[in-house]
Formats: sequence, structure tokens, C-alpha cells
Amino acid sequence: MPEGDSIHRLAASLRPRLVGRTIRAFAANEIADAVSATLIGMRVVSVDARGKNLLVRFEDGRALHVHLRMSGRFGLERPRSGLYRPRSHQIRLEVEGAIVVGDRVPVVRVLKAGGEARAPDLASLGPDLLGAELDAAECVRRLRALGRRTIGEALLVQRALAGIGNIYKSETLFLERVHPLALVGALDDDTLSRLVRRAADLMRQNLGGGPRRTRPSLRGSPLWVYGRRGLPCLRCPDGIVETIRQGAPPGRSTYHCPRCQESPRR
Repeated sequence: MPEGDSIHRLAASLRPRLVGRTIRAFAANEIADAVSATLIGMRVVSVDARGKNLLVRFEDGRALHVHLRMSGRFGLERPRSGLYRPRSHQIRLEVEGAIVVGDRVPVVRVLKAGGEARAPDLASLGPDLLGAELDAAECVRRLRALGRRTIGEALLVQRALAGIGNIYKSETLFLERVHPLALVGALDDDTLSRLVRRAADLMRQNLGGGPRRTRPSLRGSPLWVYGRRGLPCLRCPDGIVETIRQGAPPGRSTYHCPRCQESPRR
């Protein structure tokens, strides 16, 4: 599942291959051929990540917006000759010496100049947890607006804080000993701030490459609770990791230790 750290790593890998180079070919099943044709000859000026969103910006102010959601793939492939016509939800972007392809990409569109500010899904994003300067206070303020939601649901709301996904949600709540069913309104500002900063720290630690890891130990599971339903807790002697479904049906799985993370009902 691509979370904010995955998209920032993707942007970093594409940047040296694309920035400053001119588009030779572009095709995307979800974009009209007439629009795709106008990108040919355009120079790429930046490749950036905003939360879980990838933005490839061009010299005329437009931008290619890509969101991978749950199963999309986007990355470099070896240059090869031959005509290419993308199938459903596929992308192909070619510059000198590099070809970027996408598969099963649910969101791909070309934004007009200034379109990022007008696109509701981008304009409403909260602070990027991997941004140059994390505004934790603003994240807390936005979480406060979700006071009636459980913290397990609220941490996934991208208009509150951008980038966190199911894995980091579970790992962050576990490390801060906060039960996922606790209401945001019942948590103080210090707790919310610690959750924001912990999530950002965990994500930043995984920007260097390699398998995602939240535990310092190189032995055993790289994660504390995520994906470990029914297995012993790695922190307390008696806990068994459980899962609950949160959010609109069918809900997202949240992994937690009922002993380390005390239920708010007690």
C-alpha cells in the first residue's frame, strides 16, 4: 500500500531522470489524446510529492497528477522501441533516456496552470508529514475538527494531515499507547501532537529505501503490530495483537495490542 513515504521515495527516484528533460511521448488511457498531444515537447520542471499525491510539473504551469490509491504502480522502465497504446488505467511518459510507466493507476489527470489550488482534493490537503517543515500545531488544529471521530479514523483523513496510511496509523497508535477507538475529542493536545510527530518520524526513517520498518531490531518482524493479528505482542508479555475495522464499510483494519493500548471504555 503506497503511503506518503513511498510517494516521496518515488518522487526522489524520478526527479533526476525527468527534471530538465523534454517529453518525447505521452499516453494515458484516462486522458484525451488531444490533451496528451499538447504535452509532447514540454520540459519537466519538477517532480514532487504531496502526501500520497505525485505531481509532475511542466514549464507551461500545468501538472500531471497521479494518485495510486491501494494498488496502483508507477515507476521507471527500460527504454524500448515500438508503439504503445495504454490499456485501462495505464500511463506511459517518455523523455530522453527514461520511460515512466503506470499500471492500475486510478487517478491520473492533467491540471491546468494554477489547477492545484482549484482542485478540491489537493487544495484541502492538510500539512504533509514529510514536508520540509512539519506544522504539527496545524495538524492538531485540523484533527480537533474531527472531534467526534475515533483517532483510528481521523489519522487517515488527508485534510487533517497528509501522507499517513493504514500501516503508519496502526504503528503510531501502538507506540504512543493510544487505543484506536479513543475519540479525538477525548485526547489532549499533547497526545495529538505526539501522534503527529511520531507518524512523521516513522515515515522519515523509511525514506532511505529497503523494506518498511518501524522496529529498531533487525531480527523478527520489521513492524510492531501491523499484519500480526493473533500473534504475541512484541512489547508486553501477555498481549495478543487484534484487529478492528474502522471507517465506512467495509472499513480499514487497525492492528493494536489490547494490553498496551487501554480501551477507552475502561
